[in-house]
Amino acid sequence: MPIIPTVFRPIRSSDVHQRTFKSYKNYHVTSTGFATSSGYVHHQGIYKAPRIHVGDLSYNYPTNSLDKTNKHVIWHSLNHRYYGYPYDPAKSTELTNASITSKNLYQSASALIAPYFRVGEKIKPGSVIGTFTHGLDSYTLQDDNNGNLRDNAILTSSFASSSRNIFYMSFNKEFENNSPIESQYATRNFSIDNGVQMTGNKSSIYSGHSFVGGNDLIGGASIRIPHESKFNRFNHPDDWTISFWHNNSFAGLNHPIITKAGIRKETYFDSINNMTRTRDNVRSMPNITSSYDKIRSPFIIGVNGEGIAATSASWNFQSSNGSSALHISSSAADSVTDTNWSHVCIRHSASLCQIFVNGNTSGTSGSLPAGITANNDDVIIGSFISGSQNLPNTLNHIAEIRMYDYAVSTTEISSLANRHYISGSLFQTNIAGNVFYRNGEMVISSPMVKYNTGSGAFSNIFDVSYKGTHTIYENEVLVRVPSDQFNVSMNPSATYTPATNKLLSQAEQSNALPGVLRKSMFVSGTATPYITTIGLYNDAAQLVAVSKTAQPIQKRSDVDMNFIIRWDI
Repeated sequence: MPIIPTVFRPIRSSDVHQRTFKSYKNYHVTSTGFATSSGYVHHQGIYKAPRIHVGDLSYNYPTNSLDKTNKHVIWHSLNHRYYGYPYDPAKSTELTNASITSKNLYQSASALIAPYFRVGEKIKPGSVIGTFTHGLDSYTLQDDNNGNLRDNAILTSSFASSSRNIFYMSFNKEFENNSPIESQYATRNFSIDNGVQMTGNKSSIYSGHSFVGGNDLIGGASIRIPHESKFNRFNHPDDWTISFWHNNSFAGLNHPIITKAGIRKETYFDSINNMTRTRDNVRSMPNITSSYDKIRSPFIIGVNGEGIAATSASWNFQSSNGSSALHISSSAADSVTDTNWSHVCIRHSASLCQIFVNGNTSGTSGSLPAGITANNDDVIIGSFISGSQNLPNTLNHIAEIRMYDYAVSTTEISSLANRHYISGSLFQTNIAGNVFYRNGEMVISSPMVKYNTGSGAFSNIFDVSYKGTHTIYENEVLVRVPSDQFNVSMNPSATYTPATNKLLSQAEQSNALPGVLRKSMFVSGTATPYITTIGLYNDAAQLVAVSKTAQPIQKRSDVDMNFIIRWDI
């Protein structure tokens, strides 16, 4: 056994390891006693067409009471960071997978921003849950792991198939300066107004926006959708569904709602310029209840005599192959009134065409005429381009237009017709906003008015919990202690100062002062050292870590010993 103490021993590079693992810390923030000193901030954003002139005293800009930020600036900030180009990785900071995340910013939005030290690297996906109370109403939103905040009170199991929805026109983003519909389609006297009136506790509140007929004296309003092959799926052997919301208070006139007849693009040869050109072929269309036997069209949908003065007014559907037509209408019990929004659905299933009003079958039914009803005409929302019903329809509201290439079930029709304030599924989504995990931000924005009551979701009573993500680095070092090393105690009490005139006995050594010689009991192996501390040093012999054992460990000289040291950062 050596009597010279060993202090240092090199550690092999292969004995040093570092592992990482994620830890998740729970966080909780409520509206009770909310203060910016906590690091959290909540904002409401409201759309205003650019340009916003900050400091313009002629306009009273709305501000958030918490920190006096401009609500218009907040809206455009959210739009710039996340929603302006929602799925472009170069122009959006997060959530750019369109197949799993729905990102929509509507006319108003509420946002909650968490501070970095209350988030860590990012919010854990799927961990966010928030409860919100506006007066007597409350709802809960939960993160679905993909950045969507979902309202589970709206049941998605009853939704119609989104993959088989071949056409959808919503007017809920037409408030923007660059109207999506006006920039995409040809519009005439186009304007928007309040959307569908909700039922339940908030029956006087309108949700979303609707297309409203023009109020000019020349002609009615319309939106023209160019013909595509997908509109050829409304023939006799096909199953299909057309769904929309409608409200009208203009009494005494018949008018079309959704039609595919009266105007098409055609090519012709310009002999003067010796070139091929395109032009509109416009035909004058008859009254909505007149005969369409000689006009080929897959669908003509309109209203017959609506308003206060026409209590027996009804919705009408016609389809024609050019020689014979089907004409069905809703019953008097489901007549058009001047005060109520109604959901209207035309379904063709197994050669039976029916009208559904507010989720229930109504009026007459029949079979589409045999042969081809498809044509190359454009689809027109609103008034005909030319004919007896090219008239101003001052308060003709249309919203949430959908076309499906299958026969939607009665359960799905009920879901399309559900406009309840809490559980309404007329928009066919239960997504009310997004969680941006890496930025620690939650945004609530939806056409459903319950999420925007008052000054926004986070300006009312709320209770939000989530988990922050923190990476822990676990370091591990294997310390090898051979049997022939570190067998001599480093404690000064193990040494003694020799006498100048004699050799000291073991008993005399124990009473001598510490010195340069080892006491015989340590040299002979009678007393073995115990290990209590292991120090780790860098290449410059600087102490960088100290490990303490839970209890002293006897150093054995007959076997090699190994110690594993772990620490986290």
